[in-house]
Amino acid sequence: MVSKKAGKQRQAQTDAPVHVRRKRMRSRLISDEPDLQSIRSVTIRVGDTVEVLRGDFGFPNSVKAEARGKRLGQSRGRSGVKSTIVGVDTKSGFVYVDGVTMTTSDGKEEALPIHPSNLVVTKLYDGDPLRIKRITERSNGGAAE
Repeated sequence: MVSKKAGKQRQAQTDAPVHVRRKRMRSRLISDEPDLQSIRSVTIRVGDTVEVLRGDFGFPNSVKAEARGKRLGQSRGRSGVKSTIVGVDTKSGFVYVDGVTMTTSDGKEEALPIHPSNLVVTKLYDGDPLRIKRITERSNGGAAE
């Protein structure tokens, strides 16, 4: 029997194998394609085009590129960053988006990790036709063409 205790639930999430943790890294899918209208969320992967909805890069400041976000004392902008995913860290459960960086104290640019729940997938990576086929089959209720 699976435990109902919250602490054991969190521990099970932490101790889960990598292939299970990878499948849990999902984001909402919003697409104009009619084949994908019934799909709510997809497993995130490198190459997908996403929009950052939350955090400092969900509302970038349009005045200064250096200092963004409310946390840094700037006013919030109107739109989120739209870019592609360049990395997925399964162990920590975070993804890295192109153009979402921060400057370290020694002046280097470092990618900022973002949780997949704070992203919306706007376009799927089309380099993997098998993945697209599986997703469209899921949207059609398993009906093959």
